[in-house]
Amino acid sequence: MNVRKLAAGLLLLAIAAPGMAEDLDLGLKGKMYKARLVLDGLSNPSSVSFSPAGVLTVCDSANGQVLLVKDGKAEKYITGFTTEYWKVDAETGAKRFKLGPLSSVWVDDKTLAVANAGLADGEENILFFTGPGTAADGKATNAVGPTSDDPKDKGEGNLTGLSLSEDGSTIYVAGQGADTKTWVLAVDVATKKLAGLASADEAGIEINSPMATIPWNKQSILALYSGAGGKDDGLIVQWNVETGKVIKKWTLPGLTDPMGFAKLPDGRGLVVVDNNWALTEVKAGRLARVSLVKDADEAKVNIISEGLHGPVSCAFGPDGDLYIAQLGAEFDKDKGQIIAISGIKKFEPKKAK
Repeated sequence: MNVRKLAAGLLLLAIAAPGMAEDLDLGLKGKMYKARLVLDGLSNPSSVSFSPAGVLTVCDSANGQVLLVKDGKAEKYITGFTTEYWKVDAETGAKRFKLGPLSSVWVDDKTLAVANAGLADGEENILFFTGPGTAADGKATNAVGPTSDDPKDKGEGNLTGLSLSEDGSTIYVAGQGADTKTWVLAVDVATKKLAGLASADEAGIEINSPMATIPWNKQSILALYSGAGGKDDGLIVQWNVETGKVIKKWTLPGLTDPMGFAKLPDGRGLVVVDNNWALTEVKAGRLARVSLVKDADEAKVNIISEGLHGPVSCAFGPDGDLYIAQLGAEFDKDKGQIIAISGIKKFEPKKAK
């Protein structure tokens, strides 16, 4: 008996267990696609990732916790994260978008890094855990304070979009501090030092709000920028991680507020989730397959669905399906979901005539 194949088969069965439920109708554009509900009852879920062993890991942000999904059931892994409301209406005092841990990435089979994003700007850090517990058990990086002379710049905050370098030495982070100085940051895993890596503003890029990062090769990463809410100004930038300089950038026509992306399993492009963000409601979001054209400033965008509910993050699982964290019917309620879509890795866009 091949023990590795048996273990892999059992793992895929465990992840797919929730898929025994009825398929979801997300208006997917193709018969090859199927969507299923993996997990619900979450509040503002902000991140999906997988451990080296293939365990689905979820940041249940507004509930201040990180969950592991095993045998189709969610288990609390790290709890007790500080949370805050991202927006407070100055006139009515209404609080909106409660946030806690916004992203996580496994460094190895025992170590999980989590963005401790419920603190104030200039106080947030990345916490490292080697087992279950509470946020207080994490080993913390430093925080990053103001990087400009702007009095509105309190330092980096709403840290999100964590990804791990190919050699496992560096964690890349999307920073959401002051818009006057927009940063992609990096954590040295060995020293736990967090520092700025690349500034869009210093590179003459006006689009801000970096939301996610992906290692692209040994010398570069991709960073996804959502831009201003409700505007078609999303951007993908390829950064040289050694120099902090721009290698290439692409606009994303047809996507309003892209917030998460993932590299296709075959390495032939990306998928992007578009939140289509609004301050007062969850709007219909999109899923697209994206090809980065070498000699063009505009990426090729092929819409797969326009029927998601506030998608914010995505990752391919060991079963080849795409797992998506979405806000659900309402934000700040326990209506958030993790869904999975199959068939994407087999999709081939039509060639232009």
